[in-house]
Amino acid sequence: MFDKSVILIVVSREILEGTVVDRNAAFIANRIDDVGYRVRTIQVVDRVESEMVAALICALEQKPAFVLMTGGMGPNWDDNARNITGKATGLPLIDDGKALEFVRSSYRRMHAKGLIDDPELTEERARMARVPKGSICHENPIGTAPAVQLRHGATTIFLLPGVPAEMQRLFTLHVMPAMVAEGPNTVRSERQVDYHGHDESAISKALGEIVKAHPHVSFRTRVQGTEEGRTIRITLVSENEDAVALSELLDRAEAGLRDALGIEVHGRPTDAGRIGD
Repeated sequence: MFDKSVILIVVSREILEGTVVDRNAAFIANRIDDVGYRVRTIQVVDRVESEMVAALICALEQKPAFVLMTGGMGPNWDDNARNITGKATGLPLIDDGKALEFVRSSYRRMHAKGLIDDPELTEERARMARVPKGSICHENPIGTAPAVQLRHGATTIFLLPGVPAEMQRLFTLHVMPAMVAEGPNTVRSERQVDYHGHDESAISKALGEIVKAHPHVSFRTRVQGTEEGRTIRITLVSENEDAVALSELLDRAEAGLRDALGIEVHGRPTDAGRIGD
């Protein structure tokens, strides 16, 4: 069976200190959900080599479809995402000629725009083209560090810059197409049911029974509003290779949920009214 899970590793001391809010993980999680994948875990790590290596090894041991790492890709002395990937996978680092041209071109572009004084390819800049053997490098059209794509066993690793604008562009250009190409041929859909005026404990038992009755549907709850006007939004999510079968599956689950909670169907209250009886 195809593993549709993704593990995100975010490299950032600033996020751990609370001075920066992580926008990258939210961006990625929101988009991969639409193509049938699910995020298994999101881990934020410091730029400490031993901790980064341990995090990546742990992620690869779980054999997800993809591991996405953001951050640690620049020319600074502590930008070590490429190095730790080599260590975690047991692969030597090599100078990638195509990546080197990408880096050289990026600094020429920045120089032409008046953003930097010197476009020369220094040792620090060239280090961004040193990648684990077997990597595929993708040009960064906004910044300088190329994205790195590497297959390791059943898992595809992507190393992406941490700057949100750069990460988002590279993710859209290269990560999403790779996920769609390798991903499951399924249709995903969801329904939303609002339950007014109660706290979550009031529907816990009934919801638990509904979950057991519909194992192929994921039920998620979120409390909205204030104490005086509280609403529990219940989202039903599922996927199937057949769109018609998927719709019927969600129809049955939604009908069962509404009946159990006594929620109106087509404007009419059900006679279930079981909550609190």
